[in-house]
Amino acid sequence: MSNRILIIGATGNNGLATLNALFSKQDSNVIVRAAVRSQQKADELAQRYPTIETVILDLDKPETLPAALVNVSKVFIIPGNVENRAQHAKSVIDAAKNSGSVEHVVLYSVVGAEWEAILFAKQFREAEKYLEASGLAWTHLRTIWFQDNFFGWAEGIKNGQFYFGVRDGLFAPLNVGDIGEIAANILTREGHENKAYNITGPELLSGQQLADEFSIVTGKPVQYVSPPEEATLASLIGAGWPEWQAKGIVELFEVFASNQAAVVTEDGANLLGRPLTTFKQFVESNKAAFV
Repeated sequence: MSNRILIIGATGNNGLATLNALFSKQDSNVIVRAAVRSQQKADELAQRYPTIETVILDLDKPETLPAALVNVSKVFIIPGNVENRAQHAKSVIDAAKNSGSVEHVVLYSVVGAEWEAILFAKQFREAEKYLEASGLAWTHLRTIWFQDNFFGWAEGIKNGQFYFGVRDGLFAPLNVGDIGEIAANILTREGHENKAYNITGPELLSGQQLADEFSIVTGKPVQYVSPPEEATLASLIGAGWPEWQAKGIVELFEVFASNQAAVVTEDGANLLGRPLTTFKQFVESNKAAFV
């Protein structure tokens, strides 16, 4: 059977990072199939990655799954930013189990999912548990806040203000490019079956330290401001975030603020085979976005 990998969530940041890593491997024994929601997206990916396959898939229409899974041996599920993402993952797992070809499912998840303490953790853990009970080989790829998320704070940083409601808490932001490489390694190598990996960035940082790094690299003073939860929630909802997701972010920020995520794990560097990208390296590589 061919080693065909289906990437679900291929056009998001993590999906594209995984496609980049898989494409750069140029492994003739691996066929990559990217699931997208529209023909336009399929055409864009085909132009960018000429050797990959594309397939139209709508997770709100489970009947589109069987065709996407034909001759697929591994699936990487990257659930979208939707409230019913656990159900989406379950639909994929059911279809994978019934496909007759899928042997291994890698599930993108979040660090701390096993504790089910906040909304995001509960959503992803629901999917994890369903996968574990499916009879398929599984891998949970649990990640933490991404360095790349701070592109969303770029305008404020340009104006000398970094609003991030984590008080004095410490956490270890992770680089999206790194997680793409890690996912590609898991998908193309053996020995990762029935394992949960917790991936953090390489260093614990506070909001003030993040602001200081922006100041140093951009050459302009950037002030750190940690607004109260109510202000963060209002700001996110005002910016168009769905209420459930905005509340989930506020919960996550409280986890960071209370040092519940103040840990650096070794899984990332071990799976990557090199040191993880530091926050300084990220800001230096993307300086133009913040000045």
